[in-house]
Amino acid sequence: MELSKQYDPAEAEKTHYKVWEESGFFSPEVNGDAAAPKFSIVIPPPNVTGSLHMGHALQHTLMDVLTRRKRMMGFKTLFLPGIDHAGISTQKMVTDQLWREEKKTPQEIGREAFTEKVWAWKTKYGGTILQQMRREGVSVDWSRERFTMDESLSKAVTSVFVALYEEGSIYRGARIVNWCPNDKTVLSDLEVEDKAKKDGKLYYLKYPVKGTGKTLTVATTRPETMLGDTAVAVNPEDARFADMIGKTVALPLTGREIPIIADDYVDVEFGTGAVKITPAHDPNDYEIGLRHSLPQINVMNPDATMNEEAGVDFAGLDRFKARQLVVERFEELGLLEKIDDYEMILPVCERCKTVIETLISEQWWVRMEGMRDLALDLKRKTNLPKFTPENPHTKVYTDWLENLRDWTISRQLWWGHQIPAWYDAEGNIFVASTFEEAVEKAGTKELTQEEDVLDTWFSSWLWSFSTLGWTGVGVSTDDLEKYHPTDVLVTARDIIFLWVSRMVMSALKFIDERPFDDVYITGTVLAPDGQRMSKTKGNGVDPLDVFDKYGVDATRMTLAGSSTGMDFAWRDERVESFRNFANKIWNATRFCLMNSEGAKVDPAVLAEEGSAVDKWIVSRLNRTAKKVGESLDKYAFHEAVQLLYHFFWDDFCDWYIELSKDGITGGDTEARTRILSVLEQALRLLHPFMPYLTEELWQKLPGAGENLHHPAYAGKGGTIMLTAFPEGDESLIDERAESEMALVIELISKVRNIRAEMRISPSVKIPLHIAGDRGTVDVFTANSAQILKLARSSGLVTGDSLDVPKASAKEVLTNGTEIAVPLEGLIDFEKERERLEGQIGKLESEGEKLGAQLSNKNFVERAPADKVAAVRERSGEIEVQLAALRENLDALA
Repeated sequence: MELSKQYDPAEAEKTHYKVWEESGFFSPEVNGDAAAPKFSIVIPPPNVTGSLHMGHALQHTLMDVLTRRKRMMGFKTLFLPGIDHAGISTQKMVTDQLWREEKKTPQEIGREAFTEKVWAWKTKYGGTILQQMRREGVSVDWSRERFTMDESLSKAVTSVFVALYEEGSIYRGARIVNWCPNDKTVLSDLEVEDKAKKDGKLYYLKYPVKGTGKTLTVATTRPETMLGDTAVAVNPEDARFADMIGKTVALPLTGREIPIIADDYVDVEFGTGAVKITPAHDPNDYEIGLRHSLPQINVMNPDATMNEEAGVDFAGLDRFKARQLVVERFEELGLLEKIDDYEMILPVCERCKTVIETLISEQWWVRMEGMRDLALDLKRKTNLPKFTPENPHTKVYTDWLENLRDWTISRQLWWGHQIPAWYDAEGNIFVASTFEEAVEKAGTKELTQEEDVLDTWFSSWLWSFSTLGWTGVGVSTDDLEKYHPTDVLVTARDIIFLWVSRMVMSALKFIDERPFDDVYITGTVLAPDGQRMSKTKGNGVDPLDVFDKYGVDATRMTLAGSSTGMDFAWRDERVESFRNFANKIWNATRFCLMNSEGAKVDPAVLAEEGSAVDKWIVSRLNRTAKKVGESLDKYAFHEAVQLLYHFFWDDFCDWYIELSKDGITGGDTEARTRILSVLEQALRLLHPFMPYLTEELWQKLPGAGENLHHPAYAGKGGTIMLTAFPEGDESLIDERAESEMALVIELISKVRNIRAEMRISPSVKIPLHIAGDRGTVDVFTANSAQILKLARSSGLVTGDSLDVPKASAKEVLTNGTEIAVPLEGLIDFEKERERLEGQIGKLESEGEKLGAQLSNKNFVERAPADKVAAVRERSGEIEVQLAALRENLDALA
């Protein structure tokens, strides 16, 4: 059988995924072993409005690697996909579309009609990212695809809300929130971005202290909020203000008096050391206000204009115009001390980029203390969930839980789970699962449902079990019994707070078990410039473009090979190297198939006695399999990738094929069977990372079929994804064979280096002298046929010491063995001396220039660190090169 000369990733991607999906290979039910252990993983649901980005591609690749391996190990695997309804993002998307197409607002068409339009949009466009996920090759069970607004998931949400309300854990109250004046809704912390503002201002305002004739200066970046001040705070240890504590100030522009209080929160180094306290418009001030029982005066409307509480001169003004007017009035009163330039961080809405306000708002809240304690107890007693990398994520998780506050769960939107609460004419609240239940509780049908919807996270925190059929307390399903708790969650560090911790709390609370055992936290895929990818910066990398250019498998290998838990910058050169890796494997397989007549895959042959070279490759295969398994067990994806890369590129392609080529091309059926069988096992090892390439090649191997399946998949269609994953047979790991072949390979490599450095023609066979201990010499003698062929040597001269002319090129192996190639008659000594002297002169000149740079203090201290490091590195390289060249020159003297 013969392969085409070039691998076409696009064709393989198009062909195999369709077969896998239609054959039901992604379903756990493909596993026919009733006693099979289970492995389950739920995908962090991407937003329904989203498109695939590199963060998704990274996480999906890692989850699929884990799932494919476990499936091949005979586990009953469930990799469950789904998408999130993404309340505010989706509502904004459809609102914009409504205006573009009909020049109408949601309010003009009403809630019911608008919600219908959102569902229509979701049906038409919402599956985009799911189709893109298919392109990635992820082996998810599409028959179990979930959406957070599905009927069963919605029932779960309602059930949880009602249960928490009835036990007193959900309440309605006025507390501090993040508020977007443009979208007019509460935002979670994850929906708020920090934006650097270099041209900010710090305003120093003077407040008159009653009865003293003095003023107290406070510094603020938001002067307009002083209209809602209810205190001035100083640090109790700050001697400058010791005599002020307990006095009051006359708050300018308001006619109110407010106290001067002492609180440890105040930073004596910031501003003047005295801080204005506005409990209704700052989260830290809010906490200080609670400690000191201060009034909360909200001076803003939901659209960020000032309200009546701000005073008649300011009511109705935009917040920024009110800021200008406050500053003008303070200046007129002689109470504006100064304005400093100040670089600051502005919180903005991640979608519309509007500067958010923190303000007091009447919302629905969840008391978290009880559930928080459940999660902390689990972590302290069992160390679950176990984070990888452990640092700093374990501490981040526990610190967050220990300082957890009540969760605001209401959003001023129409798209989402409408809160199951109804009001009667007197404003009494009736929480129930349905309108009918609410009527029964209220004793009247004259009820109005709460307009707000629930925070998107209120549905996704139930994701680990609601996706498995749970719809309420006491409910169980086969999937829930079989696949919960899940095994691992792969996610990003920015949602440890908002999702990971809440999933743990909800699962412990409602089904009395952890949602997962492990949490693998990925790093961020940065742009090539080392910055975060951003549409605004235009530095993003679209994974679909990378798929088109290099193939899905090369992209997956790049992502997995870069996954250490740390951030990493995307490099096209790296994915290009893995495309070359795919081509290398393709060409090696092509060689094997071109020489496969009379042979077929037979795993049993690998346990049979073979030559030293055969023992070596079988040992390397089993050692690699063992180490790959160990690496994946501890989520060291990058280690597994390097092991596979080294085995295929170095051991199999560069050495085993070359060392065994004579037998293979000469028609040796046993040699052909062995190399096909080694290749087949190696393709299985690689399959979780490069599913398309490995399936394409495996299908072409003679003898590959259902007969190679794991026993759990008997009778299923032939596919590499259902073969048994090689776990490494300890009895086939041969330390002696590996060490001996390592010496042979090193020897041949050193001779090749000599040939290259001395420019000895490949057609010229060279004598090779070897001096070493008897054991080493015996190894080389036993493998002399391969050495003579691959080193292109005319003969080996061995002994316990070298006896060669001075004009010989020499090398030393890592075990101390010396080798030499006499150069007489092989090269023109005079021309070679001239060449070497010329090279030495150029390098010495370059080295002197670099040395001058490094001895220049200004360069070392002021030049960019990477530039200085590069100069040092090059200087070191030159020293090594000069030493080698001088040694070669001495040999020619």
